[in-house]
Amino acid sequence: MTSNYWVDTVYAEPPLSGLTRTDMSAAFSWLELHFLLNGTKIDWQRARGKHAHWRVDDGVQLMAMAMSEVLRRISPGSEVEHIGDGLSPFGVSFTDNDSESIVGALLEIPEHHYFVAGDRAWIVVVTTEGDLDVMDQLS
Repeated sequence: MTSNYWVDTVYAEPPLSGLTRTDMSAAFSWLELHFLLNGTKIDWQRARGKHAHWRVDDGVQLMAMAMSEVLRRISPGSEVEHIGDGLSPFGVSFTDNDSESIVGALLEIPEHHYFVAGDRAWIVVVTTEGDLDVMDQLS
């Protein structure tokens, strides 16, 4: 039996151990239906909604900014879905409970991160190259 570090260690420990696991293909399909792509990335210039972009070369600052952007959008009782495009073997969903520790733990995984509101009202995308993109009021 082959061990998977991400499943056996990272997602097996709090705060990620109790999260609902989701099939990433549904969320990626939604992204492909609602955003035009430029290669494998979202073409933000052609996206419809209220968009903000930051380029941050300092990884600690990028993580802090990303965490702040995600946390300020989570309302009580709302659901957030996270998918990664590299090392995460599945998506996860969570609510406002323990969201700060959950978002922090997810951002520690070295991959591109997509945090999407359960009602699809907003998206926060963080890349390993230092890009932070936020879109609200999705059309």
